[in-house]
Amino acid sequence: MPILSVSAQMNAYFWKSFWGDFLPSASVVLAVSVVSFVVILLVTSYYRFQHVVELAEKVDANELGTSETEVIRVQLARYVASCSRRGISFALALIKSGNADVQVHMDSEFARALKASVRKNDVICVYDDETATLLLESEPEDAEAILRRIMKSVSASCSSVIPAEMRAAVVSYPGHGLSGRELLHAVELGLKESCAEKPIVFPEIVKDVDKDDDEIDTEEQVEQVEGATDGKGLNKKEKQRRDSVLDPVTGVLNSSSLAVYLQRRMDEFRQRKREAALFCIGVNNMDYIQRFHGESVADELLAGVSKLLQDAFRADDLIGRHEEYAFLVLSQCSLNEAAEIGKRISTLVQKEQFLCGRKLLKTTITVGVAGYPQHGRKLHHLYQAGQKVLDYSRENDIRACAVFDPQIHDKIKSRPLRSIKASH
Repeated sequence: MPILSVSAQMNAYFWKSFWGDFLPSASVVLAVSVVSFVVILLVTSYYRFQHVVELAEKVDANELGTSETEVIRVQLARYVASCSRRGISFALALIKSGNADVQVHMDSEFARALKASVRKNDVICVYDDETATLLLESEPEDAEAILRRIMKSVSASCSSVIPAEMRAAVVSYPGHGLSGRELLHAVELGLKESCAEKPIVFPEIVKDVDKDDDEIDTEEQVEQVEGATDGKGLNKKEKQRRDSVLDPVTGVLNSSSLAVYLQRRMDEFRQRKREAALFCIGVNNMDYIQRFHGESVADELLAGVSKLLQDAFRADDLIGRHEEYAFLVLSQCSLNEAAEIGKRISTLVQKEQFLCGRKLLKTTITVGVAGYPQHGRKLHHLYQAGQKVLDYSRENDIRACAVFDPQIHDKIKSRPLRSIKASH
């Protein structure tokens, strides 16, 4: 009996030890398996979500088994999250074709014309059978002008639209709302208000009445000093500061202050890992116009070209006068987009008639484009590349836009801009 008792005790001790070691190990394995499954499920869902988002920009909602409203909400949620994280604004627009006989879908002529008129990162989706939705990065003060240009481009290239019947509304984040639902509600109301007298509606942004007066004053002072170009509402000190950085003829940054702002903006692009392009723009025939028509007429023509450039580029693109008859523009865009932008502004200038005194004059521009990071990671590298393109085109009487090609343009001697230091 004692022997059996000892044997039984040993047996019990063995199984107790076995299950005591096994159960914690099994729990750990099970927990790891569950966590791994959840992680795999989340990763798979994320990539499936990204795939659906990409498809939504190419095919109609019904092909994805969902509705136009759901696609718009997904795109809005993605845009709100992205722009909120980066602290930037974006615009939401509804554009009505004006032709009830033509159905709007992702492969329609209307949608294709819209895609050709916007930038790569801008989003287009269907709102209803007559209306498209557009999402684009834009400052509030720039949104309406951008939309007007897009609609003009679409009406010129899309035979199915009726230009006089086109209607649109545009709202801005965060001014018109902090959520997709608020923005969509605001732009829908705006579209209902559009009419023949006002085909594009941009609802007024109402300031927060609960904000302290001191805070409002500070914001307004910053906007006035850095953004005003007409001199209205500025006190003497603010006007002196504005005039010290702006060129009196063209109204853009002068050559002495341009490099500082360019370097600051390039630092922002590098920190945010955003693509950018530097445009070196030379205005042609200016020496001849100055000799034949006089300096005042030449200044008016240069001012007219500057105004066209300011309208063609976005409000957050940096424009400055460079040399006597040239401009530099730093824009957040891809290299492919920069090439299209350069061609577009070249065509716009070529077609324009500028009123100078009592005369209508025409001119052309030559544009050299260098892209970040393709042609350099520092500002002076981009400038050297873009300036080489401009000098090469001038030597060969090429009056168009060209992107830097080292095999062609490296034959031209570099002309570094002294105010742009190599250390930046």
